[in-house]
Amino acid sequence: MLQLLGAAVAYGQTADLPVVHGATLQATTWRVTEQVPAMVDAEENAQLAAQRPGQVVAVLYTSGQKVAAGTLLVKLDDGPEQAQLALDQARFDEAERALARDVKLLKIAGASEAQFEQAQADLAEGAAQLKLDRATLAQLNITAPFDGVLGIRKISEGDYVQAGQSVAQLTQSGPLRVLFSVPQTEAGDLQPGDGFTLTVAALPMSTGSFSGKITALSPQLNTATDARDVEGVVSGAAPGLLPGMYGIVTLETGGPQAAFILPATALNDDTLGRYIYVLDQGANGQFTARAVYVQEFAQSGDDAVIGVQGLSAGENVVAAGGFKLSDGASVSVAAP
Repeated sequence: MLQLLGAAVAYGQTADLPVVHGATLQATTWRVTEQVPAMVDAEENAQLAAQRPGQVVAVLYTSGQKVAAGTLLVKLDDGPEQAQLALDQARFDEAERALARDVKLLKIAGASEAQFEQAQADLAEGAAQLKLDRATLAQLNITAPFDGVLGIRKISEGDYVQAGQSVAQLTQSGPLRVLFSVPQTEAGDLQPGDGFTLTVAALPMSTGSFSGKITALSPQLNTATDARDVEGVVSGAAPGLLPGMYGIVTLETGGPQAAFILPATALNDDTLGRYIYVLDQGANGQFTARAVYVQEFAQSGDDAVIGVQGLSAGENVVAAGGFKLSDGASVSVAAP
C-alpha cells in the first residue's frame, strides 16, 4: 500500500473544511494485460506404431513406465526375416571368397577382368541385401524414440498388428509447452522471452498457477482466428500439470506506457468515467481539490495503476474521502 501524506501537508487544516487523506503519485510503466485460452502440450508426444504387419511375440513395457530413448518396447515375430538374413549372410560370405579367388587368379592371368568385376558386383549386391535384411528386422522391433512415460498398455503377446497400428503412446514428461493465440491487435510487440502466467482451473488455486516464457511466434497470421499463434514453455517444475489440460494465459502486450500508482480508494466515479482529486496548494497554505479524469489500467491489492496526461510523479492527490468533495473545493489534509 502506498504511504499516505504526513504532517507536511496537514498544516493547512481548518475546522470547517472537509478533511481528506492524501497520497503522492508514484511513477511506473504499464503494458496492456491480455487473457487468452491456452492448451498444455508435451514437447514430444508420439503414438508409436508398427511399421510392418506381424504377430506380437513380446511386450516389454508396463503401463506408466518411464523409459529411455532406444528402449525396446514391442517385438514382432521375425523368424522368416532372421532366416532370410542367415541365407543372405551365407551368400555374402561366398561372394567374399569368390572375389578373393579372382584376385589371385587375375594376378596369374587365370581370370578375366570381366570375371573379376562381376565378383566385385556380386559382393556389393550381397552387402546391400544384408543392409536391407537388417533394416527389415529393425522395423519389427518397436523402440522408444526419446525419453518419456508410456501410456496405458493396450496390446498383448499373440496379438496380430497391422502396419500403422498403434502399439504404445510415449509422452515426454517435461518441459511442457503452452499453446495459445493472441489477437493481431495485441500481438505486435510480443517477443520470444516475454513472460506469461498460466492458470489452470482444474488444479487447486494454490498450485494451479505457473510462470512461463514465450519461445516462438508464428511468422504469419492465422486467418481463421485473426490471431497470431504463440508457443511458450512452463518454467521449472509444474506439479499436477499434464499435457492436454486447458487454462488461461495472462500476458502483457503492446509497448510500455507511462503510468502512476496511487491508492485504489483515490478513484471516484461519475457518468463520465473515473477521476481523482489533485491537491493544489495555494499561497495561503490551504489546499484545493481539482478533479482530473484518469484511465484505470489495473488494481493490485490496495493500489491502482492509472494513466493520465498533465500530471507528474510526486504530486499530491486525495487518497480517501473524495466522495464528499466537488471540483475546486477547499480541503484540509489529515495527518496520518
